[in-house]
Amino acid sequence: MNTNFVQTKEKPILTIIRWLGTLVSLGVMVYLLSKVGWKQALDSFGQIPWWTFVIFLIFGLGSRISTFARWHSLLRASGELIDPKDSLKLTFAGLFSSNVLPSTIGGDVFRLAGAIRIGISASLAAASLVVDRLVGMTGMFLALPLALKFLPFLREASSLPAMGLAVGTGVFSKFFAWLRRNINNTLQSLTKWLRQPTSLAKALGFTIIHQAFTYIIIKVFVTSMGEDIPILTIAGIWSLIYFITLLPVSINGLGLQEISVTNLFSTLGGISIETSIALAIFLRILWMLVSLPGAFFIGDILAGKQPTKQGEHDTMPLEELPK
Repeated sequence: MNTNFVQTKEKPILTIIRWLGTLVSLGVMVYLLSKVGWKQALDSFGQIPWWTFVIFLIFGLGSRISTFARWHSLLRASGELIDPKDSLKLTFAGLFSSNVLPSTIGGDVFRLAGAIRIGISASLAAASLVVDRLVGMTGMFLALPLALKFLPFLREASSLPAMGLAVGTGVFSKFFAWLRRNINNTLQSLTKWLRQPTSLAKALGFTIIHQAFTYIIIKVFVTSMGEDIPILTIAGIWSLIYFITLLPVSINGLGLQEISVTNLFSTLGGISIETSIALAIFLRILWMLVSLPGAFFIGDILAGKQPTKQGEHDTMPLEELPK
């Protein structure tokens, strides 16, 4: 089965676009911080009680656990008797790659490599990751109507540097070509989940829980900064940010997410630019912190170490993944 959606190598031009987009996005973020004031933005964290950060960590971990439960439920629905400890380790390894490592290798690559390592077939593992992504996107699509009230503004606000870079380099057309190609490649493997709507509904439930944790974290953070924003507005804005950061114009959304959070929450959410910048920085740090457990498992996947149980596939190092 073709697994290009998780391939470890990409065309040089796409790598250049990602690095260039990352640098541009980070440059804009630095500019915004310089205009607001670095000290003022960072001092704003002092307004938040220390115990609130404990709540943030608990909710952040709850969000990560929900993504594990979503993928694990999809694997179990396919008939694969995978140990929850194994899928939990693979999920956190993928999260660590996506949120901590400055690499163009996505977290799905590590999950795929680890799944093959513990004996899951390459086609089933790849298909489960596609379904996992699609279920996650479906959850965000459900929140997207909450952003419709911002549509008139968004039509006028298409001048973000990263968005301009995406349009100028034809990234949108490449993205949709990628989507069509991989839907055709994985359709056969997806049929087993399509025959089990209950399993898809269960996975969607986990992704909604994951989203709810994220919305509550943002709500509590903004409230702790002395401002207010309705949680439905948060859901609508976050759905926009999610789809913006899917654009392959930066490394793991680095910089692009921060720009999107800063601009959209200040312009659409009505909170101050200082709070928006503090929120952008805080979310990046939080996602990194709650993804750190994956550091303990990513080494085994890179090395292609012997799995705890034997499957039908030999041990496979990351660089030998099927293309």
